[in-house]
Formats: sequence, C-alpha cells, structure tokens
Amino acid sequence: MIKADLHLHSCLSPCADITMVPGVVSQKADSEGIDILSITDHNACNNVKSFKKRLYRLLLPGVELTSLEEVHVLAYFSSFEKLDRFCKYVRKFLPVFPYDPELMGYQVVVNEKDEFVKVEEIFLGSALQLRLKELVDTIIFYEGIPVYAHIERRFGILYQLGVFPKDDRVKVVEARTREGWKKAIDSGFVVLSNSDAHTPDEIGCRFTRFKLHKLNLKEVFSVLSIPERERILSIWDCEP
Repeated sequence: MIKADLHLHSCLSPCADITMVPGVVSQKADSEGIDILSITDHNACNNVKSFKKRLYRLLLPGVELTSLEEVHVLAYFSSFEKLDRFCKYVRKFLPVFPYDPELMGYQVVVNEKDEFVKVEEIFLGSALQLRLKELVDTIIFYEGIPVYAHIERRFGILYQLGVFPKDDRVKVVEARTREGWKKAIDSGFVVLSNSDAHTPDEIGCRFTRFKLHKLNLKEVFSVLSIPERERILSIWDCEP
C-alpha cells in the first residue's frame, strides 16, 4: 500500500519552522518512506510549485483554509493550475492589517533551491471572511475536495462547533486521535491521519495508507473524490 502524509506546512505558514523548505522536507520524507505529500499552507499556495520541482515523489495540490468561524478546512485539487486559481480567489477574503513577523511568525516564499525569495506581507493566519458553508461552496466551485482538518483539536470542526454540520458534500475528515477517528467513523466519514507537520521532525509522525491501482495524481484525486474505507486507511483503520 501507498504511504501518504497530506498535511504539511512550509516556511510560508507563519506557524511553521523556517527550516520547512523543499530540500529538508524531501530528505525527511525519504527517510520516512512517504510516497505522497501535500504542502498545505495557511490560506496560500505560493510555495507549492517550488516543492513540486524539488520533491522526487507525488505531490497532491493542497491548501489549508480558515473559515470565519475559525474552522480549518483542507482543500485538495486535481491540478496545480486549479489550486493556483483557487488561492488567488480566496486571497481577496483575507483581512489586511499591519503585522510584526517577529511576534506572529515569518512567512517566507522559497524556491526549489531552498533560497528565500521574499516575505509574504499579508498575514496568512487570519480567518477568511467566508463562513464555513461559503468556504465549502467555493472549494467545490473550483473543483476541489473539502476535508475538515484535525477535527478534535483547536480549530477543528468538533472543537470549534461541537458537531459535524449537515453537509453531504464533505465526505472525508482528518483526525488526530483514535477517539476523533471513532466519532468520525460513527458519523459516516472516511478518515485521514496526517502529521500536520510544522517542523521537519514531525513529518510522517502520522500517515494514511492508500490502495491505488496506479501511483499518479489522477488516481489519488479520484480515490479522495469517491472515498471508501477499504481504499483510504488511517493509522487506526490499520490496527489489528
């Protein structure tokens, strides 16, 4: 089976370590035997293409968004062009205000050689001015797959709202604990287990197993689009 970690932050995310650059991430992914990665920075995707050029493994186009209710939602796309168009659109919903990177975290755009290119000036850790339903609407309009992130942790949907909203369009969630996995399974979701890595050491600490016919982007996106527990296995699904 294929090993995937579909929630990693690069040095663009203000909460991530500045060492989360393509070369370091690639080396750590090699040591962990990860076949598929997704760079899911907060509310932006400026570093994804640099990682695509450097990583010698499959990269699923992705991003992590924050709704107005401060619920984190992962969004995955079938192409980097669709991801780029989506990110350009949602950027207009980010509030603009002065911020101090020394206090709130640096947001570094990097190239494939691990060289710092520029610093993002709009704070990416803010909530988008889009309610959760509007955010899910937008992801689907841009042909993406919405996934509730770390559901039982801070900024997860259960932590923030206490319940799963009634929305049949969201079929996959991400859990951090066995208890969260059980709640999601009981509610009819398919569950991912990812690292949500903000530092190199965290990469691969959690992962998902995929049963794929072919290791390519089209196949991964197809499996996530029509999710089945038999083909998407969290670390708890793999327990004896």
